[in-house]
Amino acid sequence: MPAGSPEVRIFEHRSDAEDLALDELRQVARRDGRPLVSFATGATYTGMLKKLHQEAVAARIPLSRIRVTHLDEYEGLGPKELGSMVHELCEACPSLRAMVDDGSFTPVPCVADARIAERHEQELMKMGGVALQYLGIGRNGHLAFHEPFVPFDRGYHIAQLSETTRKDAAGRFGSTPVPHRAITAGIATILRSARIVLSAFGLGKANAVASMLRGEAGPSCPASALRSHQSVLVLVDREAASLL
Repeated sequence: MPAGSPEVRIFEHRSDAEDLALDELRQVARRDGRPLVSFATGATYTGMLKKLHQEAVAARIPLSRIRVTHLDEYEGLGPKELGSMVHELCEACPSLRAMVDDGSFTPVPCVADARIAERHEQELMKMGGVALQYLGIGRNGHLAFHEPFVPFDRGYHIAQLSETTRKDAAGRFGSTPVPHRAITAGIATILRSARIVLSAFGLGKANAVASMLRGEAGPSCPASALRSHQSVLVLVDREAASLL
């Protein structure tokens, strides 16, 4: 895997990183042809998504100029179900709900069927592929639900979630058991994105960020694959960057 050079920006305030991440979307929305933007879920992007809603309501970022998808979905959780990734995105950015209804938001299927996952990937490619991919990073270095030691050549696939990943997700499910499987973009999918923005905040992500940027590149740290991409922006606060 050839070495790349992700651009790394370190911020004193998380809000400033969110603003820069949102600027990336603003630039994409100025292009012709309704480019495809793929969101990540989780607490990392809640602030940015809330700001996106404010910008959309004020017509400063016209969502009619983009199409939307996301990285992954838990098995069995449809777009409107509590705990699903689409539900979470729309809670943080209510402006996305209309896009779900009019078909300009393409949800990841929640059925654990390899053929359906492959058709979803083909559908995204027919749209021209992902112009802008937002990413978080798991404490074990996973991207989306592409877990450690899964080969980098996987596209959308059915993921067996690690115990670390399920533990980190427990808060969103309350007393309901966390699903054991998800449908997810793989590293091969992610690397086909034209532009990638990864955000990570807090000491809990410091080891993962260091492994991604400075550790051995390979399937033991899925995020290390980003070093082979030519257009990656990494946004971190000082705590997440503390081991660099």
